[in-house]
Amino acid sequence: MLSQVLLVSAPGKVILHGEHSVVHGKVALAVALNLRTFLRLQPHNSGKVSLRLPNIGIQQTWDVARLQLLDTSFLGGPKRTWS
Repeated sequence: MLSQVLLVSAPGKVILHGEHSVVHGKVALAVALNLRTFLRLQPHNSGKVSLRLPNIGIQQTWDVARLQLLDTSFLGGPKRTWS
């Protein structure tokens, strides 16, 4: 279990040419932007998972117990067991 806050980020990107051509094995021209997306994971003992996107006014909370019951077989991987 995560015992401390984890913060990660990734740069934004723009595909200038060939966005759909890569599907057919062709090249595309992409560049990084000086804009970043951040993800902060913080443990809580509430039994809930929250998603907050303050820049666009979205906040949603789910019960972990209910998320564990979701059918993930469509992902094609092994069945997950949660501890």
